[in-house]
Amino acid sequence: MKYTCLLAVLLGAPAFADSVHCHIIYGGENFSVVAQPTSDPYRVPGQKIGRYFEFKAVYVTTPAEVAAISLYVYATASGESVLIHQAKFPAGIANTAAPWGFSGFNYIYEPSKSSELQYWCEKAP
Repeated sequence: MKYTCLLAVLLGAPAFADSVHCHIIYGGENFSVVAQPTSDPYRVPGQKIGRYFEFKAVYVTTPAEVAAISLYVYATASGESVLIHQAKFPAGIANTAAPWGFSGFNYIYEPSKSSELQYWCEKAP
């Protein structure tokens, strides 16, 4: 009975409750990066986006004094990942009424290839 109740609770939970969803547009393709709550931001991997970019979203929820959402874009054209954009938001931030979540719509340019990446992020409840 105990396991049946636990299974019922798990099946009824949303798949991405309390997470950050980033919508990325690069080279005419759409990509998604989902960040789950973590207390260990250094273990969150970045996701390769096309040939020249890597995107990383980190959603730190504990400990409370360092809770934040950090978004990173790296240029990878040289073969190494070089940070070219960073944005940080409070972990408790809410989406705005506008269509672009909490981050707004962003344009990032790779410096040597002039490639453009666009993104916006939203919080799931």
